[in-house]
Amino acid sequence: MIDGLLGNSSLPALERSMQFMSARQKLLAGNIANVETPGFRPVDVNPRAFQTALQEALDQDSVDARGSLQFDPSAPVAFSDAGAELKPEILADNIMFHDGNDRSMERLMQRLAENVYAFRTASQLLRNQFELINAAIRERP
Repeated sequence: MIDGLLGNSSLPALERSMQFMSARQKLLAGNIANVETPGFRPVDVNPRAFQTALQEALDQDSVDARGSLQFDPSAPVAFSDAGAELKPEILADNIMFHDGNDRSMERLMQRLAENVYAFRTASQLLRNQFELINAAIRERP
């Protein structure tokens, strides 16, 4: 009963989204921490590519026995029990500086802020899902 409730809701998609955004947050924080390192090239994972992979996993209804979504191996992220493992690409969207770094603090901070707001939205949606489940269990609105 509970497995059917959890597997057929948005919980698996929200779980994978939050895992992706958590791993991406670490990646973006590393970029910001190394912004002054000579020769450092910032890396990121395209969130739209993740969203496409998430949509494909949802369309194929590839939820395993534990209620977790399974992604195509070619997706920009792989999931394990330890969490999300990103497959980042070097960002080459800025002017190369004399020290070999193509930093853009504004773009890095923009990506960080977008990721934070997406994570907050997903966590609020997840909280709402759990409140609905709790209300159903208690049989009260």
